[in-house]
Amino acid sequence: MAPISVERSIWIAAPRERVWQAIFEPEQAAQWFLPPALGAQLRRDDGGKLSVLMGPMAIEVAVLDEIDPPRHMTSRGLPDNLIAAAYTLAEENGGTRVTVTLTGFEALPAAAAQERLGPSGAGWEKALQNLKAFVEGKPLPFPEGVMTSVFGYRRESTTRLSVERSIWINAPRERVWRAVTDPKQIEQWFSPGTAWRLSALEVGGRLSVYDLETDSDKYIQTIELVDPPHRLVTRSEAEPPAPAYVSSWTLDEENGGTRLTLTHSGYELAADDTRHANVEQNAFGFGMMLENLQAQVEGKSLPYPGGF
Repeated sequence: MAPISVERSIWIAAPRERVWQAIFEPEQAAQWFLPPALGAQLRRDDGGKLSVLMGPMAIEVAVLDEIDPPRHMTSRGLPDNLIAAAYTLAEENGGTRVTVTLTGFEALPAAAAQERLGPSGAGWEKALQNLKAFVEGKPLPFPEGVMTSVFGYRRESTTRLSVERSIWINAPRERVWRAVTDPKQIEQWFSPGTAWRLSALEVGGRLSVYDLETDSDKYIQTIELVDPPHRLVTRSEAEPPAPAYVSSWTLDEENGGTRLTLTHSGYELAADDTRHANVEQNAFGFGMMLENLQAQVEGKSLPYPGGF
């Protein structure tokens, strides 16, 4: 596939060195990039790896691989290390022109690449507007945060708001399908020590966490679609006014392994004061969850052994 890229640009009324600080220094980037409702922080280690800190959890989101202050920086999104974001800062009309170029989409399946283009471009438009406002000392136009939009985790239309996370697993699709649908395997990667049970792997079947002390089920999901080993769709049972969320697991063959995509929908029904914070938090949480699933299927140690 030919190279696919997305480019967005903005002019900021500030010197290049000031804009560079706002992009490169984690403490400053967190202020225009992350949603304040999460109380999250950004951290960069000596190797250039950028992590989001939420309580005791550290979620690796990107790694810097080219740095030329205050002119240029490139980062790659984790865990797949596929999509690169190149930041270019140029002096212009007494201020700074910031251009972000995203590349690497051709490494994804054709359909997935096309689906990422629109959200990624829209996400960077929001991010650059937030950056401009932060540097110029103005209120952020998108105070809910922009990280999920920038990394393509957010799917939004006029009627639907979803989180989508994806990961490549070095295993056949049938093996990954078992990890997604077998309660004993779900326990291993999702909630070590906490049992799950499944009434039947069929439409109308119920997947739930089993509470031994009360002999009852919680976090119940009803199966709405089963298409082994390609797709599983479940809907959560929720007490009003909480919305019922739909989880769609899609398994596609890719490069001798399996591309597993989780789409979690229903946020448009959530309360206004919690909707965006839930999207941001769940986008990180689902990414961590898929990393655990990947490790369990590939026979490796879980990166998050405490589960979720």
